[in-house]
Order: sequence, then structure tokens, then C-alpha cells
Amino acid sequence: MTRPHALLRAGFPYLTTLGMRRVTSLPMDIVIGDEGRLFVLNRASSSGGEVRRINWDDEDLGTFGAAGSDDGQFTWPVSMIRDREENLYISDEALNRISIFSREGDFLGKWGESGDGDGQLNRVSGIAFDPEENIYAADALNHRIQKFTKEGRFLGAFGSFGDGDGELNMPWGVTVDELGDVYVADWRNDRIQKFSADGSFLMKLGSSGDGEGQLNRPTGVEVDADGDIYVADRGNNRVLQFDQTGRYVDRFIGDATLSKIGRSYIQNSARVLRLREMVSLEPQKRFRAPTSVRIDDEGRLYITDFASHRIQVYKKEAYPLGPDEIMPEPATPDLITV
Repeated sequence: MTRPHALLRAGFPYLTTLGMRRVTSLPMDIVIGDEGRLFVLNRASSSGGEVRRINWDDEDLGTFGAAGSDDGQFTWPVSMIRDREENLYISDEALNRISIFSREGDFLGKWGESGDGDGQLNRVSGIAFDPEENIYAADALNHRIQKFTKEGRFLGAFGSFGDGDGELNMPWGVTVDELGDVYVADWRNDRIQKFSADGSFLMKLGSSGDGEGQLNRPTGVEVDADGDIYVADRGNNRVLQFDQTGRYVDRFIGDATLSKIGRSYIQNSARVLRLREMVSLEPQKRFRAPTSVRIDDEGRLYITDFASHRIQVYKKEAYPLGPDEIMPEPATPDLITV
């Protein structure tokens, strides 16, 4: 798919909220499955970790995984991705491994070992497939990105400790666009870096702070079909949107309504109904430590609202423009005079 020359950005409205505490408890990541299936990776304190299956009707369809270090168990799960067969790959930064499950929750295998050599891991966090279904993994405490086959065979690595171009300090999130370029949430450096498939530095965006386009401990990163870049700015309790050149576009601060499953729970609790009636609702809408961002083929943006135990969903409304439909970029853009 060819990216548009430019976009008419009509808006990015809030769409819905999914999940609630006890169902999507401390969600770290979400995978968009086929036929309306959704898989939420929880880091629930009581279980150590689990995958909760839900759908667009906000129905609780059960869990798989449990606390521990045995096959099919998690300690500190971080990131979850899917292959074309809808098998799920889940990173665990405590166990330094990737576990693989079928969409029904059957354990299929695992790979990874602790260390700092080629193919070894130290606090593996974000993982992402490239177009050939090889896996890029953020090897956080080794300050590098490693590339593996989906079966775990080491293919290469790039990055080293530092804050210069191409250097990393505890990378967390990672994603790969349709062109094969790799985007890394450089956690301690408060920025996103973009690399070619072979690890050559291409671009960076963001700097430390809470101002426009600034970041405070970014965790998740995602790129859509238009080339727009979305960053879970966890330390600032927001998600930022940039265009493909790294220009800041917009921010999301949270607009949650009660989810369907949340309404059902509250309506059956006189105590919770009374407490909700007594408090200001404005803070209840906002993000608290959003951790990952995912976007589907329909332009729906899913944000794991970690500390509020839910998923907030937005829907992009933008229209592609060709070069004959928009004037060349002026030296000093100014919408006020339009």
C-alpha cells in the first residue's frame, strides 16, 4: 500500500472503552484478532500475568496463563504480538523468554535465555513482527534490539548504550512499519528512534519533558498505514501522535466512558453507584500510565490504560490527498490566515 502524499485530518474522536478491573487488570498490551476477537495481556498483581479474551461486545471470554516460571506461565509479561495464523507471542522481562500460544490458549513453545551474548536477553520487553514474520525484540538492559526468526534463531542485533543517534538506553517498545523500518521507544532517553531493517539510524523524535511533542518514559510505539506514529507517553499520562516526518500532530489524554461490562458491574452495586454519584467524573476519564498503542486496519487506535484497568479506543478520520490537491508546503505554516 502506498502512503498518501498528504492528509485531510478531519478528527480522531473517542469511540469506546473496553474492560474493567478484575477483567483487564493492569493491561500491558492488546492484540487484535480475527472475527472480532481481542486478546489483552494483563500484568495482574494477583496472578503474575494472564491473557484475557474479550470481544467488541465487551464479553469476558476467559483467560489463559498463570503466575510462575513453568511452561505457559508468566512473571513480568510485557508485550504480545500475533502471527498470520493468530498464534500469540508474549515477552516476559523477568524470565527473558518469548512464550507462544494458540488463539485458544494452548501452549505451543518458548525460546530465549538470559545473558548478553548474541541471541541472549536481559529484560526483554517490546517485540514486533516484520513483514516476513521475523521478530525484533527490545533487549532493554543490554541496550540493543535483536532480531530472531519466529522460532527463536538469532539473526542479528543493533544498538549500544548511550544517548547519541542510534544509541539506546533501556529500549522498551518496538514496532515495524509496512516498509520494514523499525521504531524503538528509547525509554531512558525519552525519544523514539527509527532504524532501517539492518539497524541503520534514520530519524529521531521527541525530547525529555511534558510540553508539545516531548516525552517522559515512552513505552509503546505504533505506526499506521499513513505513516503516522503513535507513542504511549506513559510518564505524562498521554499518547502523542506524530506524522511520518516526526512532526508533532496531536495528543490523547483520555475520554473514557464506562465500558459495557463496567456498567453491568456498577449497576449491581448500590455502594459503587453512591460513590460515583459523589465524585467529580472528569479525572475518571483520563489516562493513567498508558502502556501500549495498537491500530487496526480500520483506523481504530487501542490504548491500554494500565492503571485504570481498561482499553480506550479512538477512530481516525483522515482522507488522503494527492499532490494536485494541496499546495506545496510553505516556509511558515499558519492556519490563522487561512
